[in-house]
Amino acid sequence: MLAKAEKLIVDLGPALDKIPKHQRYRYGIRLEDSLWELVQLIIEAAASGQKSKIYRLDEHLRVVHALLRHGAERKLIRPSRVGETARELQEIGAMVGTWRQRLK
Repeated sequence: MLAKAEKLIVDLGPALDKIPKHQRYRYGIRLEDSLWELVQLIIEAAASGQKSKIYRLDEHLRVVHALLRHGAERKLIRPSRVGETARELQEIGAMVGTWRQRLK
Protein backbone atom coordinates (compact mmCIF):
# COMPACT_ATOMS: atom_id res chain seq x y z
CA MET A 1 0.00 0.00 0.00
CA LEU A 2 2.80 2.40 0.89
CA ALA A 3 4.64 1.63 -2.33
CA LYS A 4 1.47 2.33 -4.34
CA ALA A 5 1.02 5.70 -2.64
CA GLU A 6 4.64 6.64 -3.27
CA LYS A 7 4.29 5.54 -6.91
CA LEU A 8 1.26 7.83 -7.24
CA ILE A 9 3.41 10.83 -6.37
CA VAL A 10 6.04 9.87 -8.93
CA ASP A 11 3.47 9.09 -11.65
CA LEU A 12 1.51 12.28 -11.07
CA GLY A 13 4.64 14.47 -10.94
CA PRO A 14 4.76 15.37 -14.65
CA ALA A 15 1.05 16.25 -14.63
CA LEU A 16 1.57 18.47 -11.59
CA ASP A 17 4.44 20.22 -13.35
CA LYS A 18 2.12 21.08 -16.28
CA ILE A 19 -0.50 22.82 -14.14
CA PRO A 20 -0.70 26.48 -15.22
CA LYS A 21 1.26 28.87 -13.01
CA HIS A 22 -1.82 30.71 -11.80
CA GLN A 23 -3.15 27.44 -10.32
CA ARG A 24 0.11 25.72 -9.41
CA TYR A 25 0.34 27.22 -5.96
CA ARG A 26 -3.34 26.99 -5.16
CA TYR A 27 -4.19 23.60 -6.57
CA GLY A 28 -0.94 21.86 -7.53
CA ILE A 29 0.77 22.29 -4.18
CA ARG A 30 -2.40 21.29 -2.34
CA LEU A 31 -2.72 18.06 -4.34
CA GLU A 32 0.95 17.19 -3.95
CA ASP A 33 0.84 17.91 -0.20
CA SER A 34 -2.27 15.73 0.08
CA LEU A 35 -0.49 12.86 -1.64
CA TRP A 36 2.45 13.18 0.78
CA GLU A 37 -0.01 13.31 3.67
CA LEU A 38 -1.51 10.07 2.34
CA VAL A 39 1.92 8.45 2.59
CA GLN A 40 2.32 9.81 6.13
CA LEU A 41 -1.10 8.51 7.20
CA ILE A 42 -0.33 5.05 5.82
CA ILE A 43 2.89 4.94 7.81
CA GLU A 44 1.17 6.18 11.00
CA ALA A 45 -1.72 3.73 10.65
CA ALA A 46 0.63 0.81 10.03
CA ALA A 47 2.83 1.72 12.97
CA SER A 48 0.00 2.22 15.44
CA GLY A 49 -2.63 -0.23 14.23
CA GLN A 50 -5.27 2.07 15.75
CA LYS A 51 -8.72 2.03 14.19
CA SER A 52 -8.95 5.80 14.35
CA LYS A 53 -5.82 6.23 12.23
CA ILE A 54 -7.10 3.76 9.65
CA TYR A 55 -10.41 5.62 9.47
CA ARG A 56 -8.50 8.90 9.10
CA LEU A 57 -6.56 7.35 6.23
CA ASP A 58 -9.81 6.31 4.58
CA GLU A 59 -11.21 9.83 4.96
CA HIS A 60 -8.08 11.33 3.47
CA LEU A 61 -8.37 9.08 0.41
CA ARG A 62 -11.73 10.71 -0.25
CA VAL A 63 -10.15 14.16 -0.04
CA VAL A 64 -7.51 13.19 -2.60
CA HIS A 65 -10.24 11.82 -4.89
CA ALA A 66 -12.10 15.12 -4.58
CA LEU A 67 -8.98 17.11 -5.44
CA LEU A 68 -8.41 14.95 -8.50
CA ARG A 69 -12.02 15.40 -9.68
CA HIS A 70 -11.64 19.14 -9.23
CA GLY A 71 -8.48 19.11 -11.33
CA ALA A 72 -10.24 17.22 -14.12
CA GLU A 73 -13.28 19.50 -14.04
CA ARG A 74 -11.10 22.62 -14.23
CA LYS A 75 -8.95 20.97 -16.92
CA LEU A 76 -5.83 21.34 -14.80
CA ILE A 77 -5.00 17.65 -15.21
CA ARG A 78 -5.86 15.47 -18.21
CA PRO A 79 -8.96 13.37 -17.53
CA SER A 80 -7.11 10.22 -18.63
CA ARG A 81 -4.38 10.89 -16.03
CA VAL A 82 -7.04 11.52 -13.38
CA GLY A 83 -8.74 8.25 -14.33
CA GLU A 84 -5.52 6.27 -13.97
CA THR A 85 -4.76 7.92 -10.63
CA ALA A 86 -8.32 7.35 -9.39
CA ARG A 87 -8.03 3.63 -10.20
CA GLU A 88 -4.80 3.44 -8.23
CA LEU A 89 -6.45 5.27 -5.33
CA GLN A 90 -9.35 2.81 -5.47
CA GLU A 91 -6.87 -0.05 -5.11
CA ILE A 92 -5.40 1.63 -2.04
CA GLY A 93 -8.93 2.25 -0.75
CA ALA A 94 -9.78 -1.43 -1.17
CA MET A 95 -6.69 -2.35 0.84
CA VAL A 96 -7.67 0.10 3.57
CA GLY A 97 -11.22 -1.34 3.58
CA THR A 98 -9.85 -4.85 4.02
CA TRP A 99 -7.58 -3.59 6.78
CA ARG A 100 -10.55 -1.97 8.56
CA GLN A 101 -12.59 -5.16 8.35
CA ARG A 102 -9.77 -7.20 9.86
CA LEU A 103 -9.72 -4.91 12.90
CA LYS A 104 -13.40 -5.40 13.70
